[in-house]
Amino acid sequence: MDETTYKILMGTSAFIVAMLGSMLATTTIPPECGLEKLRKARNILVPSYFVLALLSLVCCFTGYDHRIEPASTLFVASFQAFLFTISMLVFIRPGEVRWSIVFRQAGGIAAAGIILFVALFCFIDYYLWFFYTGIAAYIIQLTIYTRKFTQAYRKTVQEVEDYYDEDEENRLAWVKTGFYSALAIGIMAIPILFFTDWYKFFVPLYVLYYSFMVMWFVNYYRRMKFAIPVIAAVPPETKIYAHPMETDMGETDKSVKENKEKSKTVFQEKERLLKERLQKYVDEKAYCEKDIPSGIVVDSFGVSQSFFRQYMKDHYGMDFRPWRKELRLREAARLFAENPGYTIEEVCEMVGYNNSGNFNRDFKKMMEMTPKSYCKQIYLKNTDAEIETSS
Repeated sequence: MDETTYKILMGTSAFIVAMLGSMLATTTIPPECGLEKLRKARNILVPSYFVLALLSLVCCFTGYDHRIEPASTLFVASFQAFLFTISMLVFIRPGEVRWSIVFRQAGGIAAAGIILFVALFCFIDYYLWFFYTGIAAYIIQLTIYTRKFTQAYRKTVQEVEDYYDEDEENRLAWVKTGFYSALAIGIMAIPILFFTDWYKFFVPLYVLYYSFMVMWFVNYYRRMKFAIPVIAAVPPETKIYAHPMETDMGETDKSVKENKEKSKTVFQEKERLLKERLQKYVDEKAYCEKDIPSGIVVDSFGVSQSFFRQYMKDHYGMDFRPWRKELRLREAARLFAENPGYTIEEVCEMVGYNNSGNFNRDFKKMMEMTPKSYCKQIYLKNTDAEIETSS
């Protein structure tokens, strides 16, 4: 590889990575419960940015060394794979990241790197054996990390979808994209060990990825706020429909028992109160609120899950989830009819859907036509009505 090109690449990457490290260090992570490990992951990544910047700066001044560069590239690639995998796991399953294990793994990689460099300078005859063993270990490392992340990602997607009863993978896909982008760069590091001309592509790519990692930390809370109640076991705030001024279920039981003259049973009283609370829920269009799991809503009504399920089955012939979905879709149909200027994306957002694909699918299933066709039908009806009026 051309010496001048190499120095320019390493000098530029040193400056950019140092700047990104400063940005990451000053990134504000909200003091929310459940983000403790995210803050710790950030605090671990920041020094790694500056260490990489320092190494790049040293390489800029010393130039390319065909003996040292492959070993240092392998060592740095292994540490990058480790740090980025830990960060991605913290993004989606912070509870499964154990810092004692993390530091042991870091120590193992550091020890392997020291052994490799000792062999390079002290046991030259055996260096290639250590070098190729290191490459094999690196490939195994990437395989293990890929398997671990894939399992964690699938588990998180399933839990979030169960929690909200909606297809939420689209909102989590950025994490998967981030991991597999890092994996691609990690795999690319292997041929770099033998084909040095690829450095002019490799260095810009990993610097670009470092910048994306900073942006993910900056935007994490905004993008993952909906999933924090699931991945960090933090219950979201929700509206309570069983207000203190209303009769509490326990007080209802007591009052009914004490007042023998009342003709209503406890069961009937519970049904009456639940009916009122459901009506209030519908009147306030609370079903259009986003990211409120059905279980939390049911709890806000002040009745047990089993009682509520039976009530919905007896009075509506369905569970709460499809009932809420039907309310949302009917509200969407009303908005389309009364406000022709609204776009599909706007209505999708207004009725509580996070993904337009899910909205289109559910709307078509219920109305037997797509939202676009429905809007067109409304438009034609309004046009015909105007023509009849004018004539």
